[in-house]
Amino acid sequence: MPTASSAPCDTEPARGTIAALSAFWTKLAAKLAALPLHNKVLFALACTVLVIELLFRRFAPRSRAYARWTAVFQAIGKVWTAVLLGVIYFVSVALVSAMMKLLGKDPLDRKLDPEPSFWRPHEANPLGPEAAARHQF
Repeated sequence: MPTASSAPCDTEPARGTIAALSAFWTKLAAKLAALPLHNKVLFALACTVLVIELLFRRFAPRSRAYARWTAVFQAIGKVWTAVLLGVIYFVSVALVSAMMKLLGKDPLDRKLDPEPSFWRPHEANPLGPEAAARHQF
């Protein structure tokens, strides 16, 4: 019985694997070629930025140029973070507010009807005042 170390090592890929990879790259190239011009330009720009970043990281990680390059993209990141978080917050709060108004809900009970007292009725803890003191929240 042959052992794992004495078994021959087959480094040639199977024909099906080569055909599958060839088909994948052909389809990818066809999809890229079918893109409108502005998408091709953006794709080329993204690829260029990626290559420059990888070259800086490999050959000049402590250079002044790489520090400036990084600072530019950190500034862009700060701006887009603020914009995206602002949009997400506004949309989420606006949607919840609109739904609450449409359903007539007021979870804070802000409506003040003319009453002799603004005290709201309170349900006592069924376990008693000692349990209520221990488990307030």
